[in-house]
Amino acid sequence: MKTIDLEKAKPDLGEVIGLARKEPVLLLAPDGKEFLISEADDFEREVEALRRSPSFQKFLDKRSRSRRRIPLDEIEEEIEKELTPQHRTA
Repeated sequence: MKTIDLEKAKPDLGEVIGLARKEPVLLLAPDGKEFLISEADDFEREVEALRRSPSFQKFLDKRSRSRRRIPLDEIEEEIEKELTPQHRTA
């Protein structure tokens, strides 16, 4: 998995997609949020790559040590808001 810190690098969308064609890309946003970009129809390969990825394992270790938890109902509510037509883009 390729990791890109967006405070240090400013790849354009084409570059990110090009990288994601080869392996999942983890984007680290300046606000601390993390986004994973990968092929939508290649789930099995992605899971296997993530299992072998030391950087992803470090990411999971860091996340598991975090004390901040988000209740499932909050996550579901946020997903529902994102899926409503007014929030969709082209």
